[in-house]
Amino acid sequence: MQIKKGDTVQLMKGKEAAQQRGTGKRPRGKVLEVLCDKKRVRVEGLRLVTKHLKAGRNQQNQTGGRIEKVGSIALANVQLVCPRCDKPTRIGARQLDAGDDKGLKNVRFCKKCKELIDA
Repeated sequence: MQIKKGDTVQLMKGKEAAQQRGTGKRPRGKVLEVLCDKKRVRVEGLRLVTKHLKAGRNQQNQTGGRIEKVGSIALANVQLVCPRCDKPTRIGARQLDAGDDKGLKNVRFCKKCKELIDA
């Protein structure tokens, strides 16, 4: 996976991105969870869905009601934001020497500014 938990991503496609299309700013958020098998991510503050609960089904929620939860977004619809140049970018991978007989270490880098994302 090229996107990891804690990364900042920008939404490139979808309903929320279309709402922001005229302003020039697309929504950004921090990745809360990466669902590798489904190729989806959960992003803080984006794709909020409402879940309806019946009253008395469990001990925590006796009254029932509606709960807003963070839904998942397809991995192809988000792009990583480089922390150095603050632009959405594609990601490359390099192998660097870790030193001290540890061998090689895989690191990600920004394709625009060529800076390392994983220091």
